[in-house]
Amino acid sequence: MRTISIFLLLIYWSIMIFAPVMSKDLKFSRAKLNNVKVIELKYQS
Repeated sequence: MRTISIFLLLIYWSIMIFAPVMSKDLKFSRAKLNNVKVIELKYQS
């Protein structure tokens, strides 16, 4: 029981630590995708 609770706490804290980092990476990748789309639209028009 104790090992299971420690394991769950490890998973919980790893999610808490990595969630903001992953969301920043997603925002950067979305911004890059949006910039690429905008540039493509400018060239087409």
